[in-house]
Amino acid sequence: MKILGLLIFTGLIVLGVFTLANWDTLNTPANLSFLVFHLEAPLGIVLLGAIVAFVALFTAYTLILRTAMLMDARRYERELRSQQKLAEQAEASRLSELRSQLEQSFAELHDTADTTRKELGTRLDGMEQTLRNIIEESGRSLSAYIGEVEDKLDHGSFPPAV
Repeated sequence: MKILGLLIFTGLIVLGVFTLANWDTLNTPANLSFLVFHLEAPLGIVLLGAIVAFVALFTAYTLILRTAMLMDARRYERELRSQQKLAEQAEASRLSELRSQLEQSFAELHDTADTTRKELGTRLDGMEQTLRNIIEESGRSLSAYIGEVEDKLDHGSFPPAV
């Protein structure tokens, strides 16, 4: 774009130098026909005026295009920002949802661990009580056997040892 602008600027300078160098020739009156009417005017000045008018029109057209392009770029930027904001909000929503799911899962896991711990404690208490009962029963049985053996020894039911 800068090269094109430089070429246009150089062309306008060359045209200006050419116009100044040939001003007397361009200012010479001539009989001009516009199909509907005739006019006597300097042909060079009329053509130079037409060139200046076209340059002004092209400059205005270029400015209008450039302005439209900048407005479109600004509109696209606003749309991009709004889409980016929506994406960030969706991401934040997903993260908070994930966080709540994780918290819920950890709470369920904690509850399960507590329930299992209580059940295990209850089972261990029951097993301990059963083991004590068995030991006590074994102790009573053993005491009863020892009592029987002592009774037999006291009564002499056993033959003497050889």
